[in-house]
Amino acid sequence: MRWRTAAAFSSLESLFQALSATRSLPQIAQLHQQLLVRGLAPAPFRATKLLQLYADASDLPSALRLFAALPRPSVFAWTPILALFSRSGDHLRCLAGYAAMRYAAVAPDGYVFPSVLRSSVAAAHPSAVHADAVKFRSDAVLPVRNALVDAYSKVGDTASARCVFDLTDGRDLVSWNSMICGYVNAGCIGLARELLRSMESDGCEPDLVTWNIVMDGYSRAGRSDEALKIFDQISDPNVVSWTTLISCYSRCGNHEAALAIFRRMLSAATIPPDQDTLSCVISCCRNVARLANGREVHAYGLKTMAADAFYSSAGAALVTMYASCNKLSTAEQAFLMMDPADVVAWNAVILGFAHSGLDHTALEYFRDLQSRGNRSDETTVATILPVCDLNLGKQIHAHVARHHTGSSPLVWNALMNMYARSGCIRDAYLVFSRMVSRDVVSWNTMIGAYGSHGLGKEALELMDLMKGLGPKPNAITFTNALMACSHCGMVDEGLELFENLSQSWGLVPTMEQYACVVDLLARAGRFGEAAGFIRRMAVRPSKSVWGALLAACRTHQNVEFGRLAFEQLVLLEPENPGNYVTMSNIYARAGQWEDAKKVRRMMERRALVKPSGYSWIEAT
Repeated sequence: MRWRTAAAFSSLESLFQALSATRSLPQIAQLHQQLLVRGLAPAPFRATKLLQLYADASDLPSALRLFAALPRPSVFAWTPILALFSRSGDHLRCLAGYAAMRYAAVAPDGYVFPSVLRSSVAAAHPSAVHADAVKFRSDAVLPVRNALVDAYSKVGDTASARCVFDLTDGRDLVSWNSMICGYVNAGCIGLARELLRSMESDGCEPDLVTWNIVMDGYSRAGRSDEALKIFDQISDPNVVSWTTLISCYSRCGNHEAALAIFRRMLSAATIPPDQDTLSCVISCCRNVARLANGREVHAYGLKTMAADAFYSSAGAALVTMYASCNKLSTAEQAFLMMDPADVVAWNAVILGFAHSGLDHTALEYFRDLQSRGNRSDETTVATILPVCDLNLGKQIHAHVARHHTGSSPLVWNALMNMYARSGCIRDAYLVFSRMVSRDVVSWNTMIGAYGSHGLGKEALELMDLMKGLGPKPNAITFTNALMACSHCGMVDEGLELFENLSQSWGLVPTMEQYACVVDLLARAGRFGEAAGFIRRMAVRPSKSVWGALLAACRTHQNVEFGRLAFEQLVLLEPENPGNYVTMSNIYARAGQWEDAKKVRRMMERRALVKPSGYSWIEAT
């Protein structure tokens, strides 16, 4: 609205109300100036009103100046300050302000607690704020109850969140959405769906936010078909709905379907994609090597939104896409468009060059990051460790010990993998044993490390320990353990493990696990059992299964089963020259020269060439 003098309003109070609705900083500052000129501002009541206006307009410096001038700030002055701290993400400052408020003997009310509870998640102690809400009889206020459900859910305490939810009278849409979101974040999609049904039977109609939350839950569970069914029920999806569905298919590895949904979104022409949508789509283009489509999305983003906003969200995906497609100069150009102080930009360029096999360039960017004084994060460390030799890996380990002592398992898992890859299995186990908290990746990494070093017994012992102390084993756990059995000739143990996979743990065997069992039997020379196992498979054998059999036939010089595997591989991947070379060598070593020539002629007819081998050494 245009500025009018105070005389145009029936009272000063109506002017405050009007500015509270517009939140126009120039008009608020002009009112402040008029009050100073008229000598009306120093009154604590009016100063508090002005403070609230500045806080609602997110002008923290002006709000703090007024706050500091108050002789004894009331709860009405503390409330907007704490809300602004929480809203702007300065959670520790919000908690410190709340502590100062309590020290000043100012009693908090139902308007203070929602902001403080949102910030309490940063310190992972909403229970302390909950106790204060009970003490000051604000815990029954609906916004406080909703904030408690949200806070407990975000720190992973869904039991406490559900307890507060069940005790809440007059639950509104926010109450239901907060609890459903809590279950989704905890990976409990079944409980989320059950609560959704209760919500509908209780007479509360789900809104778009509800459906987006449920879709996100299916996305996290890898259940893309159910997410699509939910999406199709939404009459007017917003950009979050589209992005969630695209992300769901991308997370499940079905990038082609994700791109198809993006094309459907563009065809609908009802909601334009935002930078988060484009970032997800660019990642899909990278995973299926669709460089041309990725460039189109890049151009679309620059055309439809501000460059700073676009690169801040999609820049990292662009860098990794161009680097993975060997467009290194373009990747560097995209990196230069990003904020040089943003560690996400550095992580993206390091990851992109590392995945392209340019370890030296990735290390140069890491050193450049360090030399600029920019602080690396856990992702940086986990990204650079796979390209480090043992000497540099130990240096980064020392860096982690100094600067990332409270690191998540992500960093320690990468360190374990670095030591195991360098042949230092004892150092890898030392890292594992000293971890404060281990996730399933930690256990899988150590089990896999034992297996790759020929320590099958230790791998199975660690898996038994995991069953008792660690998280529930997943498909990768069993794959690593089966590979350990295969490498160490532990056939009976491996077969028993495979049986337990479905019977005791309810897991469906993956193709990789089938290939492990075939490799296990064939390495031991039990080719008849391996062939029988393949015939009994519940799914059609893939090239990895037949490839494992062919490789073992080369080792044991078994022509009969080698021929069987080769015939299947020719049907599955006729353009792979390695299979022809392996079979030809098997025939040659058996003295079957005519058969060897036939295989070589098959290669010539298909114009297949054996890839050249090469070695790489670094001179120092």
